[in-house]
Amino acid sequence: MRILRLCSISLLLLGTAVGVRAQCPPGVPPGTNCVAGVDAHGAFFLIAVPANYNGRLVLWNHGYTLAPPAPLGAADLGVGLPALSLGYAAAASSFRPDAIGLSGWQVRDAAEDTENLRQRFVELMGRPHKTYIVGASEGGLITAETIERFARDEGRLNYDGAMPLCGPVAGGDANWCGGFDLRSVYQFYCGNLPRASEMQYPLYFGLPPNNMLTPGDVAARVNECTGVLQPAATRIPQQVRNLANILGVEKIPEGFLVTDMEFATFGLQELTLVRTNGLSPVTNLGVGYSGSDDDAALNSGVFRAGFNPGAIAWVNSAYNPTGEVEIPTITMHTIGDGLVIVENEHEYREEFAEERDQRKLFQIYTNAGGHCQFSNSELAAAVEALVKWVEKKERPTTEGVMAACAQFQTVFHDTCNINPTFQPGEFEARIPARNAPGQP
Repeated sequence: MRILRLCSISLLLLGTAVGVRAQCPPGVPPGTNCVAGVDAHGAFFLIAVPANYNGRLVLWNHGYTLAPPAPLGAADLGVGLPALSLGYAAAASSFRPDAIGLSGWQVRDAAEDTENLRQRFVELMGRPHKTYIVGASEGGLITAETIERFARDEGRLNYDGAMPLCGPVAGGDANWCGGFDLRSVYQFYCGNLPRASEMQYPLYFGLPPNNMLTPGDVAARVNECTGVLQPAATRIPQQVRNLANILGVEKIPEGFLVTDMEFATFGLQELTLVRTNGLSPVTNLGVGYSGSDDDAALNSGVFRAGFNPGAIAWVNSAYNPTGEVEIPTITMHTIGDGLVIVENEHEYREEFAEERDQRKLFQIYTNAGGHCQFSNSELAAAVEALVKWVEKKERPTTEGVMAACAQFQTVFHDTCNINPTFQPGEFEARIPARNAPGQP
């Protein structure tokens, strides 16, 4: 995701407060006070407080990565970095490492790390006048969990406004089962992960425990089978057929195949071998795949696996949204996202509907094909809408967000492609539903 710069948002500045001065990383505005360190769980954190601190805090949750947690730089503050110039304080966590020192699927732990960071900020600076929490991709799901689990402290709201961006907010189990579908369908057509001459393993492993393949190696194998990384005119007939079948069944854009396969291999490996101790957290039992040139052959020959009850219980605990949200929440999603599909937002709204509190949720959709690829103007308009909703009690409207976006365009000279009529379909239209453990 591109970390986007915001332009000026009309806010009431509430004076200054003294922060704890430390060495700020390059890129943080001059005069900012920073605190950096490592918490008790091994998560690196960075707190930045500008000289014109206005009593407002932005907490940022980053997206999925397998890279080991490391000290944070200015860009790791996400949308909090440009907000520093407006008087906001900003803070972010790297999140704690997994059992082998990587990052990976850490939603539940990461929500705790962010809440611990908020508490640390309160200890240093006192309770902010307003606290905003924003995250993108996996960070969007982390944001959603944080505002459900840690909403209140002794009756007081800990968070005032939230913005889960482009998040897998249908929940971990649904999205990981989608990744497993791709892994299984891919292997049916390509048969090269693993090759017949290599050690065989259940595909819910993603990759074997002793894997030596790199992302470049996986991409090369995907291209070998489908020709997806080469000009279409150079693809042999078998590659054309394989690619058409995989994309037809999985309903993903061609440009996302390699990226999605990285998550369905390396990501699934971390989830299964590290988080669930080699037990299957996914299933495709009973799933009828369609969209190929021979669905019967696919469904009879594709690799099948079932949930392990303990493994899926861990995934569900780490976690699936409930809609139990007390604060204004804005989501934004690109319609053509082929990694975290836009239908996630339909399921998120359904959770709010079950809680009969859709008035707490406002959703924005943009006509873009990338993952989290929002323009500066689009993101600035969304942030402004959230601040007005929280501080002026003005619930957003699509027309209002579009008008604000057009105004920001005069500053950023970029695109403003908010779609005023789009509504996502059901998640199961893209990723088939499956039975819970114990169900036939």
